[in-house]
This record gives sequence, structure tokens and C-alpha cells, in this order.
Amino acid sequence: MSLNNIGISYSGSYLLQGNQIERLKKSLELNASTTELLLRTDKKECDIDSLRKVYNGNILFHVPAINPDLANLKIVNEIVRNLKENKIELITINASNLSLDLFEWSTLDEQKKYFLNIVTAISTLASNKIEVAVDNIKYEENNTLFGSNIAQMTDIIVYSRKMLVRDFGFREEEAEKYIGLSLNIDNIRTDSSKESLENWMEVFSNSIKCIKISNSNDADKINKMLDIMEKDNKDYTILLSTNSDLDEINSGYINLINLIDKDSSIEIEEKNTITDIKSDKKMTNYIILGMIIATIVIICMMFVLKLR
Repeated sequence: MSLNNIGISYSGSYLLQGNQIERLKKSLELNASTTELLLRTDKKECDIDSLRKVYNGNILFHVPAINPDLANLKIVNEIVRNLKENKIELITINASNLSLDLFEWSTLDEQKKYFLNIVTAISTLASNKIEVAVDNIKYEENNTLFGSNIAQMTDIIVYSRKMLVRDFGFREEEAEKYIGLSLNIDNIRTDSSKESLENWMEVFSNSIKCIKISNSNDADKINKMLDIMEKDNKDYTILLSTNSDLDEINSGYINLINLIDKDSSIEIEEKNTITDIKSDKKMTNYIILGMIIATIVIICMMFVLKLR
């Protein structure tokens, strides 16, 4: 598989991962060809020209999930339209932020309304002629959102495409291009054979826009994914999805690269980079500690002199 389709998806806080420029500089340092950034609805750090001056790779954005009542659809759609005008070609979005318990305990009419709002949101964003990849949600027994299994994701993608055709005048082949899946392989249930990685990749073989991996240490799962891609002759974009501190991203990204390409020179070079970063950080801490101690000593000496 080509390393030209490997990148990083940043999902951490500002405190851990800094601003958009700092994240792109990290991608540049690691030679990541694609970078996904979190989209802010306050429209800050959304100057695409400034971002491209720092990073010449492919930039995509993860946009906030649309509320079940569509309250934030207008503002998110305006921002997405601006992204398209600035030649951003792909965005990702969580399938929903609708509680599965709420959905299942609702009346049939309420369920229809909830589902209609989900596909309305996705098709509206895609109507800007920007590709929308829908992220499957992690299954959690006590706090699951709608969009965590194959059946739900199939319905979301199929009916979003139908709405794009019916309400926005797109052709069917265009709808298939503009709406697809962002497959988070670490969100897939491991306790159900129906929800296996193989089944996900088979069902959505022609709909996957990108694949996200949170745990790059899971060699078995990643190798299985790569085997399926090779068998099906697919070359999806693969992103390391991380909320770690910028200084800690290197090792996870290197693990992913080494599973895809056994290039030892990359391993040595990047590991040295990590060591250098940690050494610099340690030295900085020592300097700060020394300055604090020196300040305390000076204050004590001044106090003693005053007493004399």
C-alpha cells in the first residue's frame, strides 16, 4: 500500500494539541500526506489560506454532529459552504448525537422524525458538492448513539443519498460520490460476528472514504484490514485518530507506518525524533526548576540582609 494515503486525524483539546497551525506542523514533521482537523463553529482558525501556507498536504475537517432538532445545521452548513469555496473536498461527521435509548423508546412517528433529521443534515451538507464521510459511532452498552452498527449506518448513507437525489437534484452516481463512510475500525463491536471488520469492509467496500485507527498497536486488526484492502484492490486513505499530546503522537504514527511499510530507516529516524523531543522537554523542565530554586535563594538572602 502507498504511504501517500496515510495521515493523522487530530481529535484532542487545544491544551494537548495546540492550534490548527501547530497540528499541521506536526503532520509536516511526520510527512503525513493527509491531515484532519476539528472544525470550530465559532469560525476561528478557519483561514484555509493560512493553513495551506504551513502545510501543502491534503486537509479535511471533522465537523460537529448536527443536533437531533437540526438547531445547529444552519451555522455548520454555512461553514461547510465556506470550506468548499476554499477547495476543501472532504469532511467527516459523526453519524449522530442521538441517544439510541431515546430513539428506541420513542414512538414510530418520533423515530421517523429523528431519522429524517439525521439524513436531512447529511444531505444538506453534501448539497454543497463537498464529499461527506459519516463516522460510525463507538458502541457503548450504557451510552450508545444512533449509528453504531452496520444496519444503522447503511440506512443513514442510503437514505441520505436518496434525499440528495430527491430534494437537491443530484444524480444517483453523484450522490454515491458525495456521501460515504468514514470507517472507525476501533469503534466496531468485538462481541458480535455480524459486526466484524470483514463485514463492515464488505458491505461498504465502495463507500469508504477513509479509515480511522485509534490504536496503532493492534497489529492483528490492522493487518487484517490491510489484507482485505489488498484482496479487494482498494487503497483507502488511512488516518491515525489521536487525542494525545503532540509530543506523544510520533510513536503511534510510526507504529502505523511500520505496519504498512517495513522501512527500517523511517523507524530509526522517527524514534530519534521522539528521543530528541523528550530530551528537550526534560532539559526545559530542569532549567525552569533551576530558575525557581535560584529565585527562592535570592529572596532568602535579601530577607537575611534586611534582618541585619
